Amino acid sequence: GQIIFAAYRVLFHCNDALEGEMHALMEGMALAIQHSDLPVIVQSDSSEALASLSSNASTRSAYGHLVLEIKELMSIRE
Repeated sequence: GQIIFAAYRVLFHCNDALEGEMHALMEGMALAIQHSDLPVIVQSDSSEALASLSSNASTRSAYGHLVLEIKELMSIRE
């Protein structure tokens, strides 16, 4: 495929790489839904982030709220 939309943002307060990746996934989903009607493919180099999004178990991790927000955004396109 080809790049349709790209963006960047600075996180001034981030505890670790996983939190940064989760924020990036959430922002990317929100922008894709807002600016395009095309299907959205979620890709990440963080296996931990992808595993948390793939799991149906309720997450009690420190970033569970981000996982729930991303899953809600993903459900908009299903």
